[in-house]
Amino acid sequence: MSLASHIINQGKWFTRALTNHHSFKDFIEPVIQIAQPNWQASDFNAQVIDKRIESKLVYSLVLKPSKRWKQHIAGQHIHIQLEINGTRYQRTFSISSSPRHYQQTKQIELTIRKQDHGKVTQWMDRHLTAGSSVRISSAHGAFTLPVHKKPLLLIAGGSGITPFRSFLQQLSVDDTQRDVNLLYYNQSTAPLFAREWQHLKHVCPQLKIILIDTDVSGLITAKQLKQLCPDFPQRETYLCGPYGLITTSRDLLIEHGASKQTIHHELFGPIPTSCTPALSQKTQSSMVTFTQSNKRIKSDSQQSLLTLAESAELNPPSGCRMGVCHQCKCSKKQGVVYNTLTETYSDTGREDIQLCVSIAVSDVTLDL
Repeated sequence: MSLASHIINQGKWFTRALTNHHSFKDFIEPVIQIAQPNWQASDFNAQVIDKRIESKLVYSLVLKPSKRWKQHIAGQHIHIQLEINGTRYQRTFSISSSPRHYQQTKQIELTIRKQDHGKVTQWMDRHLTAGSSVRISSAHGAFTLPVHKKPLLLIAGGSGITPFRSFLQQLSVDDTQRDVNLLYYNQSTAPLFAREWQHLKHVCPQLKIILIDTDVSGLITAKQLKQLCPDFPQRETYLCGPYGLITTSRDLLIEHGASKQTIHHELFGPIPTSCTPALSQKTQSSMVTFTQSNKRIKSDSQQSLLTLAESAELNPPSGCRMGVCHQCKCSKKQGVVYNTLTETYSDTGREDIQLCVSIAVSDVTLDL
């Protein structure tokens, strides 16, 4: 054993002997949480500097993370943690500003759409103001601005534009000659960041931004794709937005010559269960048993296990609610579930599943 390994092992032994925990973080965290319930050793404090109204349904939070927070890569996201009426919630949002912006200002921006029935996004809009404090995670995610110099095609829908704003802000200072086409589908005559797109096109002469009002021009089609970006098979493509936009765009791209390996996507929002053919023939309800809380709930094919658990007032940890952040991971003891993200069935035995993208297909027992 090397000297370094010996020192590390001795440090672990000392921590266990002193605190009866595997790490000092595990020991100190519940102590601090007595005074600050939201505090976690692996998270960072962030102060709200400003809240900017982008549209009737969208606002941007300007945050200043603590000095310990490390810089993100354009396109990554963070988890934000809040306590609402004594209950802790975690949600996931893309960072809509660039790494260069953080270097210059020590601030990041989250651009957030208020969900129609969303408790957290509505609460944040009403209660978070300049001076408020929140807890955030480090930056995560592999849907990032590529380092290669290949031409890019970016296709965004609705609030799925946020990581692309970070992409383009960064390119405007690092690679102004990059050949980039952005197709932005939205249901508005005043799309997000309209003024900024004009500025970026002026700074980056090779940047082509096309704003598409779906109420007027409809959703993406092969004819539209060939007209707006004829050389799309030769481009590296990034898709971000709701499930329908991603699946339709991906199928069109592949059908008309693009390689699967050149297409990358990030889903904004859960996969509709109505879009899951495997569940269309499921007529019988399933019984879900939560062993720790000693509850049994009847499930149907329209409910994720996360929604079911929340309806039973169990409030398990969750974040993005679309299979990205893995915060809602839970141990399934038995039964079959269908994963709407991977479109696969589980085995019948014990395994870890993600509650937000799992639907009970048979009677299921969860360690929750």
